Amino acid sequence: MRVFFVVLCLLSETFVHAAESEIKPENLCAKAVDQKTDYKVSGIYGSSLESEWHPAAAYVLLREMKRFKVLQREFQQKTTMWRFEFAEMVGGKTVVFVYHLQIQTAFCAGPNAFFVLKK
Repeated sequence: MRVFFVVLCLLSETFVHAAESEIKPENLCAKAVDQKTDYKVSGIYGSSLESEWHPAAAYVLLREMKRFKVLQREFQQKTTMWRFEFAEMVGGKTVVFVYHLQIQTAFCAGPNAFFVLKK
């Protein structure tokens, strides 16, 4: 019986590692921030499992940041294909929301809100 449980545990661990080793698609929004702006992505704002932020949801979040006096400054940067909305918070952290101008939803292959650092 003990051998059965050991084999079962080994098999389950093998399947877990196989599922984790799948090739994850590159996040196009993070790549765009690194290439098109003077900032470098340092982390994901929120959960890596969440889908992309809709522009309306990001707008509401920025208004709430202003209301609670957490937002120090906000600005936008646009290119021909991308729109970057930056929010500098009081503690010194900067968050960017990235949107592709042609395709609005599920383009990044992951989240579209990131903590960034100045290059």
